[in-house]
Amino acid sequence: MRRLSIAPLHLAAGLALTFVAVGALAQDDTTREAQATPCPDATFQPQLMTPPAGRVPRDASIVVGLFPGGTFRDLPPVQLTRRRREVALRREPIAPGLYRLTPDVRRIYGRYDVSGVVGSPEIVFGRPGAPAPPTTPRVSRVERYLRASGGEMTRELRAHFGFPIPNGVVAVLAYWDGDASPDHWVRAVPTRTDAVIWSASGACTPQPEGASPPPASGSIRLAFVDQYGQVSQPSEPSPLPAAD
Repeated sequence: MRRLSIAPLHLAAGLALTFVAVGALAQDDTTREAQATPCPDATFQPQLMTPPAGRVPRDASIVVGLFPGGTFRDLPPVQLTRRRREVALRREPIAPGLYRLTPDVRRIYGRYDVSGVVGSPEIVFGRPGAPAPPTTPRVSRVERYLRASGGEMTRELRAHFGFPIPNGVVAVLAYWDGDASPDHWVRAVPTRTDAVIWSASGACTPQPEGASPPPASGSIRLAFVDQYGQVSQPSEPSPLPAAD
């Protein structure tokens, strides 16, 4: 009877297991390296959020927000300029990456360029009296979504309001779990009845220093910011849907 040698088979199987083990270790090392790789420093560009088309009250402020895609980690110097005149702006944070800027003069009137923001837009001061602050949002429900976009999965937190976002509102502030100060903000779209409060895709989501993502559970309150930096009272707390 012919006897087949099984030594080569044992050797081949051992080599195969060795290759699988080495490959698995290499994959684990790559995964650990990817997980350990820190996110790059987030950089932003400052944009004027007060519409330049209308007149700004002489005693009002303007609103500037930081948006991803620029070269600044924080708000750079911003000032008003007209010919050879320069007017300093006092800055006051409304939320992480959102600022109220007020001319540092007793009275201001006329056209000025807003230097230090994208496009150096022109703005006109002259309308008397600022309007009342925005009305308090009424949140009807909050939902979490997982949406496919550009080959990536995007996680969204969307809030629905009981009435359209009023004209003149430029931002929505988010407070997580009863925090006294805003944790995050997004640009508002007037007349819409909803807003994407948080959106993230991939491991790194650029956000200004001090901003924080929504917790896995808990509650949320929202507030409106108008074009002059006036902030409404926060809404009543709404439950956050549990994250998957």
